[in-house]
Amino acid sequence: MRFQDIIGQESAVNKLRAAIDNNKLPHALLIIGPEGTGGLPLAHAAAQYIICQNKKDGEPCGTCPECLQAQKLGHPDLHWVFPIINRGGSGKEASVSNDFLGEWREAYCNDPYLTLSQWIKTVSSDENKQAHIFVSEAAGIVHTLSTKPYESDYRIMIIWLPEKMNEDAANKLLKIIEEPYEKTYFFLVSNDPEHIIGTIQSRVQRLQLAPFNGAGNFVQPGIHIPDEEDRQFFFEQFCTMMRLGYTRNLFKIKAWSDDMGSLKRERAKSFLQYAQVMIRENYILNFQQPNLNYMQSDEEAFSQKFSRFVNLQNVEGIMKEFEIAENDIVQNVSCKMVFFDLSLKLIMLLKLGNQR
Repeated sequence: MRFQDIIGQESAVNKLRAAIDNNKLPHALLIIGPEGTGGLPLAHAAAQYIICQNKKDGEPCGTCPECLQAQKLGHPDLHWVFPIINRGGSGKEASVSNDFLGEWREAYCNDPYLTLSQWIKTVSSDENKQAHIFVSEAAGIVHTLSTKPYESDYRIMIIWLPEKMNEDAANKLLKIIEEPYEKTYFFLVSNDPEHIIGTIQSRVQRLQLAPFNGAGNFVQPGIHIPDEEDRQFFFEQFCTMMRLGYTRNLFKIKAWSDDMGSLKRERAKSFLQYAQVMIRENYILNFQQPNLNYMQSDEEAFSQKFSRFVNLQNVEGIMKEFEIAENDIVQNVSCKMVFFDLSLKLIMLLKLGNQR
């Protein structure tokens, strides 16, 4: 697969290719787009480009041994994981992607833009069957990536539709996604990222594909990509929350928490996800590397002054408290209580960051 074969995603292709060329490729990238937008072939093209021995004019050569194997989905250091219909037992005995590798190669090579329903038809006569990625798969991924590469300097894992991964499988992959082995890359290709657990998504960067021929863009890290109206609301609430935490005005914190408590749970969760993105952006801003930041102008203007309060002393603590708050929202804890408790913890964490 070559980049030039990807239809209608020139901006996303250019960004991904540049990241590889400039050694800026994140170790775990979540490629997002509706069915038919080309996330899977884009991941395939990127993987082949990485392992190609004779890159030329921004494309894999297509003729070296690495390319020839990668094109046929047979390269030993390029691994594929995808939802399957379980034909085995349960738990560790459940089926894994390698059990379906022959069918997968045929289906994908016939149509790199294949949909989940098309894939299910390939492996099951019952179209109502549900395909999943089981915990047995996660154990196999960890084992596979713990071994040395066979032929390439790199190991690449393409996971198609990680939203079909059950929670046990996802949790088993957290450590290796956050702390991968050297020269190991994950490409996660999703049509429905809202159904990927938050702890996975907070550990990856995103490449959003255009539904039509438009601008793909990296967004790191995060879960929900809000529309402009939501983004503006989330930004205003983030600024308010941080200012209240700095000034330690308990009366106003209580009033703000009461107001935020009226949000529907999904919107409250989306705000907490947005806030985690902003904390990351502020932490990175301290390193004076503008190419690593992905903020809009109003966010950057606020962060120029605020970022000094997010540093090595407190960034892990802040991110942990936001993750706990998000999980509490999912578990149906009162939004009002979640926001008030989180705001109180931010008082101490921001104070800690101001003492460096």
